Amino acid sequence: MAKKKNIKKKKVDFTEEEKEELIAEGELPKKTIVKRESKQLIWFFVIVAVIFASFLGPYFWIESSKTFEYVGADWALESYESLDIYHGRFASLSNPGLTFNIFLRIDPRENNVLTEGVFDKFKNGGIISLTPEVDACRGELSRVMLDLASFLKEGVGVGSLKTGSTDKVTALNSDRRYALCNTVSDRTLVIVDIGEPRVVKSEDHPYCYTIYAKDCNDVSSVEKFIVKTIEDFGEAE
Repeated sequence: MAKKKNIKKKKVDFTEEEKEELIAEGELPKKTIVKRESKQLIWFFVIVAVIFASFLGPYFWIESSKTFEYVGADWALESYESLDIYHGRFASLSNPGLTFNIFLRIDPRENNVLTEGVFDKFKNGGIISLTPEVDACRGELSRVMLDLASFLKEGVGVGSLKTGSTDKVTALNSDRRYALCNTVSDRTLVIVDIGEPRVVKSEDHPYCYTIYAKDCNDVSSVEKFIVKTIEDFGEAE
């Protein structure tokens, strides 16, 4: 009896041009069509993913770089026209239930003004005492005095705040308190002077701080005082 021969179908390889013609005529084997369409679909999704990543990746990176945590406060970089503001939020140092907001011109992480002492001692009631040189200022230093006063009153929680002068005659003529580290002991005292930028805590009066600004437009020392106070209070807890 004759053996039945196994007849294998010869595999036909089509060129891309032939495949296009067969697809148009509806004669390309179904498996080939499915395989080809699957590859096209995969490449479509890959291209879409790459496009989205190229646009959204930088966006999310930029946005994430605008927020950070530093010295126990949450910060966000906010832009107003040509002005960048570092907006900080932290629990009031005397009332954890109160959130206090501060707005700085200098990145708190890059403010390298020299400081001496630990800024964690404040009495109820406060005085901001200005030297005659600072009294005469009309630049940014004058503006930041408002930030300093708000920080002491609400952020630190000293409460009632008064103005003072380091000059006796000026204090008398302007109905302010004559306030130096050795003349005030019943309140927190912050003296603002012109000099080499730094912030110094008195060794003799633990509630007296002196802030030295370079000139009438220098806010770096005042902002450093604010940031270091937040930091030192956090470390003392």
